[in-house]
Amino acid sequence: MKYLLDLNFTDEQVELIEKNIPTKAIEKMIEEKELIISNINYLIELGVNNYQDAFIKFYNMFLSNKKDFVEIFAKYDTEDLIVKLEKNVAIMEYL
Repeated sequence: MKYLLDLNFTDEQVELIEKNIPTKAIEKMIEEKELIISNINYLIELGVNNYQDAFIKFYNMFLSNKKDFVEIFAKYDTEDLIVKLEKNVAIMEYL
């Protein structure tokens, strides 16, 4: 999970992930490292500043293939979505 440090996650955030996410999910995230990096980079490029919080709370979403991941967000007005995500990242559950 150290690859998350290259995506501006803090040591504390990586520790939190490693402590609170089931071992099988951690293994999958290590296996699918490139996919997760790609999906996180998509959110960064979109302008989502709290992508770390989004990943910590909704890590399973980031295991979606790139096309499906992009489609989740493409349905919404980008600026409106970014504002809403920054106010409350929990709305990702309903996207």
